[in-house]
Amino acid sequence: MSNTRVPRIIFLLLFIISIILPLFYFDQLPERIASHFNLNNQADSWMSKGGYMIFHYGVILFFFLLFWGLSFLVPRFPPFLINLPNKEYWLNEARKEKTFLKLQAMMFWIGNACLVLFIYVFYEILNANVNGTGQISSFSWVSIIIFLSANTFIVIKYVLYFTKKENQSGE
Repeated sequence: MSNTRVPRIIFLLLFIISIILPLFYFDQLPERIASHFNLNNQADSWMSKGGYMIFHYGVILFFFLLFWGLSFLVPRFPPFLINLPNKEYWLNEARKEKTFLKLQAMMFWIGNACLVLFIYVFYEILNANVNGTGQISSFSWVSIIIFLSANTFIVIKYVLYFTKKENQSGE
């Protein structure tokens, strides 16, 4: 049986980290925060400290609710809303529960990738403001490539899993 426990626990831990992160920086942050950076990694847009905190927590809460909610709502969707290779096979009553557990795990892994990216980006923003440079690391662009690659890997892994009609891996 597919296990959603590990990706769900990681998701919750990443959520907690993303909530706590700005609290470590709050007292050190200036009242005007560099919040957007151009292609040269230089600040080109600012917002108030309070506005940034609302934005930070709003983004994190939105993605938490999106992935947590979807992972538990998908099993309640009518089959015509679910796009899956070999849908009739995988949504058969005998395999339905296992299928939805696999889909939940996939959603949590994608959610984990999103939260890791956000934690890194928010760390860069907070650090650029605390150290006064108004500049983020050039690694920020690499982090987006890593994020896109990780999501591509996750989706391909699950598409290949559902493309088979017999699961030979014993998962």
